[in-house]
Amino acid sequence: MQIDNAILDQITQNVMGVFNRVGETREELRRKAQDLVREGVEHFDLVTREEFNVVNEMLSATRIRAEALEKRVSELEAALARLGEPT
Repeated sequence: MQIDNAILDQITQNVMGVFNRVGETREELRRKAQDLVREGVEHFDLVTREEFNVVNEMLSATRIRAEALEKRVSELEAALARLGEPT
């Protein structure tokens, strides 16, 4: 029994067509899922971990600076009070 090469070629093309459609569908699903996640992040006004870490570091530095300034103001107020004391 001999199989016609044209029939084998047709079967191969049909099978490859199915695989290509499955691959495209998978990629399309991935893209749609990615779009949904992106929309969710935008809807809930979420930030990335990187953005959070940057802002957290800025807040920490600002807090340290504010504490240093508070200490300096207290020292200056104490010095001013000493200058106002009668000698």
